[in-house]
Amino acid sequence: MSPAPRAFAPRDFAQLLAIALIWGVNNVAAKIALGEMPALLVVTVRFAIVLAALAWCLKPVPADRLKPFLLMLVLVGPLHFGVQYIGLALARDLAPMVVAMQLWAPASVLFAMLLLQERAGPLRLAGVAIAFAGVAAMTFDPVVLSQWGALLLVGGAACAYGLGAVLVRRIGASVDAWAMQAWLALVTAPALGLASFVFEDGQIEAARNASWLAWGCVIFGAVVSSIVANAFMFRLVQKYEVSRTTPYLLLTPVVSFTLAAAVLGDVITPRIVLGAALTMAGVALVALAERRFS
Repeated sequence: MSPAPRAFAPRDFAQLLAIALIWGVNNVAAKIALGEMPALLVVTVRFAIVLAALAWCLKPVPADRLKPFLLMLVLVGPLHFGVQYIGLALARDLAPMVVAMQLWAPASVLFAMLLLQERAGPLRLAGVAIAFAGVAAMTFDPVVLSQWGALLLVGGAACAYGLGAVLVRRIGASVDAWAMQAWLALVTAPALGLASFVFEDGQIEAARNASWLAWGCVIFGAVVSSIVANAFMFRLVQKYEVSRTTPYLLLTPVVSFTLAAAVLGDVITPRIVLGAALTMAGVALVALAERRFS
């Protein structure tokens, strides 16, 4: 039998809830910022702030981990955030996009099977199937169907993040979390800054005319979401099983749903709620299947 799981200390439980709240609020904050500034510019500024704060954490990467590390940086950084923010900018409603973001967890299971030859039991495979079925079911809602392009981009970005998460596992502990965030910022900020220069127009005018709220949302994403919440998360996954922390993070879509309806005026239909429930149930099954028994 496996040892009994340790109980959450009050401080740790508070930090876990804070992560879900921060990430839930940040989804809405990103949408607000994207309403006033081009998508790639927003991501560029966000990671420029992260780089300024964490540049001192940059450390050399072991040569035998360099190739998967560089691929992970591209997937998790420019590809994931760039495509996700373009999708969010195109979307009229945030709620279905938040559901699609959760696909990273089941996608990581599939990529781990392909790349790491990991075996997935019936519970994990059921979770993967249910999660993807939830997004598929939601797509048939007329509100979502009219935004299928944005949903495809956000879902694709989530899958890229899932592949990046698998590569992080292959890299192992050779690069600590702070250095990894600093490297991500170092790659993402200039890459998407160049992409913004090439593909977007009116960046300087948009930045000058952006409201204090939009800029506050960008700063919130950089400091509170990218740095503070990730620091909390890294500390918690060192102490507790992934299967115990992930289910609580399913509060993130709930927070985003509530704020999207209240602040952004999103239309949330019964089919969207059903699809979201299925997707989050699938993610929960994937998380529970991570528990190991001896």
